Amino acid sequence: IKTIISEDQAIGIYQAELFWKRRPKDIFQTILNDEISHEEQLIKFLYSRGWDFTLMQKSTMNFNRYSGWFIGSLLSTLPRRLCFFFHYMAEKQAANSYNDLMISIENIQGMQWVNSSNIKIKIQEIIDNEKLHSEIFRALIN
Repeated sequence: IKTIISEDQAIGIYQAELFWKRRPKDIFQTILNDEISHEEQLIKFLYSRGWDFTLMQKSTMNFNRYSGWFIGSLLSTLPRRLCFFFHYMAEKQAANSYNDLMISIENIQGMQWVNSSNIKIKIQEIIDNEKLHSEIFRALIN
């Protein structure tokens, strides 16, 4: 759930930056689409396992989307290189968070619904994708 909530915030950030016409627009749009896909994959997996979100979890997700809009609006006012630096660090942290999730899944024993190779493959794809985002922003800094 924590990871999905983080994705909500990232989605809000990129939506706000696109709204404020932050450049390079094509990169922000591609990364926004990736972040939406990450969230959809995680939610789809949870639903496939019979999970349903509580009202509190849904509220937290909505709050983080709006807080992402606030953060994205602030980032839009920063000089480009500084904005890209913050994105670089955030995407790097996202990859680390997904890596921690993968380690947690691998350490859970006796919970077959979680310890599925399908979710491990998806999480590894997301980790690789977040690392790519990080590298894109690192290249834009220079």
